[in-house]
Formats: sequence, C-alpha cells, structure tokens
Amino acid sequence: MRTITHVLDTSALLAHYFDEPGADVVAKLWKSRGPKPGICAVTVAELRGRLEQEMSDAGEAKAAADAYLDELTVCIEVDRAVAELACHIRAATPQRLPLVDALIAATARAAGAVLVHKDPHMARIPSEVVKQVVL
Repeated sequence: MRTITHVLDTSALLAHYFDEPGADVVAKLWKSRGPKPGICAVTVAELRGRLEQEMSDAGEAKAAADAYLDELTVCIEVDRAVAELACHIRAATPQRLPLVDALIAATARAAGAVLVHKDPHMARIPSEVVKQVVL
C-alpha cells in the first residue's frame, strides 16, 4: 500500500457530498492515481452523525456514509501517539480547538499527510505543525 498523502476532515467529506465549495478539490484526490485519502477513526462517528442530522432518509444517510467510509477512504486508527500529538497541537493552536478536530489533525501529522478541511478553527493550527489545504 502506498503512503497516505492526505487526510480528510469530516467537513471535507460533507463539502463533497453536498457539492459545496471545495468539493472539486476532494474529487481530484479520488481521481488521482495516488493512494486513497485517509480519515481519522473519529471521523466515522462524526460523519455518520452529521449525515443522519442533515438527511431525512436514514437509509440514504447510511449508504452515503458507507460509500465514503468503505470505498473512498482508508481509516487510520487513533493510538496513544496520536492522542499525545493531539495534546501538542491543541497547545500550539492560539485559540480553542475541539478535541475531535485535534485528533483528526494529529492523525494527518502522524501520517505525514496534508489535512484537508473547511473549518475556520482548524485553519488556526500553525502551518508548521500540520500542513493543510483549506477548502
């Protein structure tokens, strides 16, 4: 398996699904000949929850989540090293950064990958701490 080059935040997956600004950037990652983008394990719960909230058809929400989680991305587990790195990232970020977002950013950093997102609070993470593409 080739090295993961990008880790998608839940906001990037939702931007793609709902065809919001930045959806084309996410689509290009899937069309490239590189490895599938990664996601942090906590993104599984976050994506399923958000799709269930946003969509009136529970079956459609499950099918959409399954496609993103099973076919289009590679899930990266959160271990102690990633959790410790999340603490470092939160400390290095000048404003409040929710723990889930810190774990997602730490997953990207640990993988040596670029974090792809559209969250203003994640954009506050210093670029020398985590490489980012802001949608």
